[in-house]
Amino acid sequence: MEVAAKGVTCPVAHIDDPASVAALLAALTDLHGPAYGFALGRWDGAARWAGHAGRAVYRFVMAAEDAPLMGAAGARLRGWPDQGDWRSLPNGMVETASPWQAGLWPGDVVALEPGTQLEVQGRGVYFEVTTELGGYAAPQAALLRHLPDKPGGCASYAGAFRREALPPVRAPLSDGVEGVADRRGVNRVNEHTLDMRHDRLPPPSRHHHAPVAVGGGRSVAHSEIALVLPRRVYGLPEVAGETEGWVVLYTDPEHDPSATVEVALRPGSIVVTPAAGTGVAGHYFANAFAMLVAIPGFVAPARPIQDIAER
Repeated sequence: MEVAAKGVTCPVAHIDDPASVAALLAALTDLHGPAYGFALGRWDGAARWAGHAGRAVYRFVMAAEDAPLMGAAGARLRGWPDQGDWRSLPNGMVETASPWQAGLWPGDVVALEPGTQLEVQGRGVYFEVTTELGGYAAPQAALLRHLPDKPGGCASYAGAFRREALPPVRAPLSDGVEGVADRRGVNRVNEHTLDMRHDRLPPPSRHHHAPVAVGGGRSVAHSEIALVLPRRVYGLPEVAGETEGWVVLYTDPEHDPSATVEVALRPGSIVVTPAAGTGVAGHYFANAFAMLVAIPGFVAPARPIQDIAER
């Protein structure tokens, strides 16, 4: 489905609904242009995953079953268990000194650079983003189960599950003037996974983002793509009294915070909230455990949405 008002469209899909997925992928392509590509992929049985010439490929695993991932020595990995033959790298990564293997879980991220080849077995579903090479040092695999929690943003409560698979590398401001520098830095896509719960304090924030300045008075569209996962995979408690999550979408957050649509969510749901030159959408994930994929990265400051009564 698509939630639309005042010229802003928020695509919503589910991995088991091909028509909604096709509409969501088309909307993302229209929003971000030829610099990005989007797909929903599946595998069933042994497969070889290879990088594309001149492109970076990111695969965000939404479902996986009996799915070992295997690669060669010299791979950069993030969230790697304290075992095996490897050396430490900056930013919490390691480099393997021998061939490696790890089971894929929902929430894991695989990044394929040109020349990369990995083998995968089992079955699963992933959301794929391809983009230009921007110098971002992404891990070939980021294993969510071994990453540390960093509460913040929409999961700021004590003990929050919030883990960064593809953290941002923010660009410095040029001459200290906001909007002059290319705010993307080396980012073209970032991701973190978090448990957004309205039964914890503080609750998730109601916010939106602006387009991202790239210098010379120009900007590019920003979007956040929420990929909803099952909490049970990580042993997280369900929200009391709730069997499904939901999101409140703000279709005109800068001028009319009462313009909202509430959308039910379940594992496998995909939600896009965009920020473009022609319109900005906001969100409040009241109850969702999700991967948040940010394009061109988590480099656009969050702007809180105030209720009418607060203005």
